[in-house]
Amino acid sequence: MKKLLLVFLLFTSFSQAQLLYQITGNSLTEASFLYGTIHMLPKEQFELSNSLKRAFDASATIAMEVDLNMSGAEKIAIAQKVLLPEGKTLKDFMAEQDYLQLKMYCMDSLQWNEAKFERSSKLKPMFFSSVLMQESMRNMASYEMEFNKMAKKKNKKTMGLETIDFQLGLFDQLPMQTQVDMLKKDYNSDLKSFDTLLACYLQEDLEKLNILMNSETAAYPEFNELLLINRNKSWIAPMGTQMRKESTFFAVGAGHLGGPEGVVALLRSAGYTVTAIKQN
Repeated sequence: MKKLLLVFLLFTSFSQAQLLYQITGNSLTEASFLYGTIHMLPKEQFELSNSLKRAFDASATIAMEVDLNMSGAEKIAIAQKVLLPEGKTLKDFMAEQDYLQLKMYCMDSLQWNEAKFERSSKLKPMFFSSVLMQESMRNMASYEMEFNKMAKKKNKKTMGLETIDFQLGLFDQLPMQTQVDMLKKDYNSDLKSFDTLLACYLQEDLEKLNILMNSETAAYPEFNELLLINRNKSWIAPMGTQMRKESTFFAVGAGHLGGPEGVVALLRSAGYTVTAIKQN
C-alpha cells in the first residue's frame, strides 16, 4: 500500500528496537505491558509471539487506543462524522485534475464503479484514505481486532485510552488542504514503499522505519503534533491510574512508542521502569 497510509497506521518517531515492554516500579504492585501494533497488515504476515501471548494472558484488562466494543447507536453516530458537510464531496476541495486522477485510480486500479466512487467521495479525505487502504490490501489482519476477540474469549475487560469521538475530532482539526495533500500522496505512491515499511516493522528495525516515516511526514508538522505527540502525553496519567488498579495490557500504534516524546520515554520520566521484552 502507500507510504502515508502506513504512517497513518503506525504514526512516527521510533528509537527503541522492540515492540513489547513490561512496565513496573513507581508503586505498582504488579507488572503491566505495552505493545506497539500496526493497525492492519497482510494475514500471512500476522502472528502473535509466545512472549506476547504470555503478556496478554497475565493482564486483567486490555486497553487500546479506543474500545472497539461500541453500541449500534455509537456506530451510526461515527458513520455520520466521517462524512463531509451535507451536499459536499471531495470534488469541492480538490483541483479538477487531482479529482479526476483520484477517480481514475479508483475505477481502474480498484475496479470501482461510478456509484461506489460517488458514495465514497462524500467521505472526509482522511477517511477516504482509509477506504483506499482497505480496498488496496485484501486479506488483511488487525492486531486490535484480534486482541478484542481474545479478550472476549478469555473474559478479560477492555477499555480505551480515548474515545472514538475524540479521535474523529482530532482529524477534523487537521486543515482540509493538509488532508487533501496527504490523500493525493497516497494514491500517487506505490506498493514497494509499503513493502519496505512493513518489512521494517516485522523486523522491529525501528530506527530505519523512523527515518523512512519521518521523511514522509516532514511536510505535515500539524499531523505529528495532533495525532502523535499530544496524544502520547494525554495517555500517561490514565495509564498510571489503570495500572494501579490492576495489571493491564496496553496496545497502541507502534509509532507512539519511541522518541523523546514517545510513550516509553514519557512513562520512564513519570517514574516507571519500562523494560523491553524480546519476542519469541
